Amino acid sequence: MVKLLSEYLRILILCIVVALITKKVWGGSYSLNFGISLTYGFVAFSTRKLMLHLKPNWPHVLKYAVTISATTVLGSINVWWWVSGFGVFPAVNALIYSLILAIFLTTLLYQFYLNREQSHKLETERKEAELLQAQQQKTLVQSQLKVLQSQIEPHFLFNTLANLKMLIRHDPQKAELLLDNFSDLLRFSLNKSRSDYVSLKDELRSLESYLAIQQIRLGERLQYRVELAETVNPSTEVPPLLIQPLVENAIFHGIEPSQKGGLVCLRVATKASQWIIEVEDSGIGLQAATNKSKSNKHNGLALNNIKERLATLYQEEGKLQISSNQLGGVTARLEFPCAQ
Repeated sequence: MVKLLSEYLRILILCIVVALITKKVWGGSYSLNFGISLTYGFVAFSTRKLMLHLKPNWPHVLKYAVTISATTVLGSINVWWWVSGFGVFPAVNALIYSLILAIFLTTLLYQFYLNREQSHKLETERKEAELLQAQQQKTLVQSQLKVLQSQIEPHFLFNTLANLKMLIRHDPQKAELLLDNFSDLLRFSLNKSRSDYVSLKDELRSLESYLAIQQIRLGERLQYRVELAETVNPSTEVPPLLIQPLVENAIFHGIEPSQKGGLVCLRVATKASQWIIEVEDSGIGLQAATNKSKSNKHNGLALNNIKERLATLYQEEGKLQISSNQLGGVTARLEFPCAQ
């Protein structure tokens, strides 16, 4: 109702302006010009609204023609009343003037509201396109997550089961410990596969289970440490499976190829509303790991998936950097916005 009243107010203002123009051009009193202008304006507007309600699917040209016709007929009858009170029918000149006024006002109103409709349509289409893009991005992220899970899980699963089989025979107590961690890891992985985000606490518990399994497999050759900055809130949510592939790479491409093994250190901090997550190892180093893994596509695919997910979720604000460190190994550094 408010919208309709505001539209009629616009018509009233337009008719006031048009009446000033017609008074200067054709003469006569202002009340006469305003009365004629007001009738044409309201008839044109009301007819157009009625056409939109009754025949919304008609072509614009046809609706415009009907509006012009109705405005001309009803407006001319109004001119007849204003000029002679339905006495002597107006002269041809008066009818021509009224026809010009009808066409002018109808065209002006029609073009104004047509432009508004088109702008509204374009805005609606833009919002729908943005919504569709957001849905497609979400689907892409979910697909990338499933691809990443399928790449991580199979070989790790087979290795763990093979180790479990061996430990059951030679060290049942350690086999039980491995099985407990493996069960926890599978439970966390199942929960992560159903969510776009998980709490940092759950992600770290999953990583602890993963690292414990790898430590059972590698023994004293693998040492690990998890460092959490005081500013970090463990309840804050993060995308799943961004950190685990980096830890996995540190073990398989850094620590495991080294005869003496080494240390994997996971550091989690925040700075200026950004996550700063580092996975540091003291393994064989970046160049040696690169040469050793040229035939292994898993490493590159995992890193590419992480980069693509960061780009999809955070655009330029999501970063992954791989560099050599002072321990002789490799440091993988993740940066992305922290949703508090």
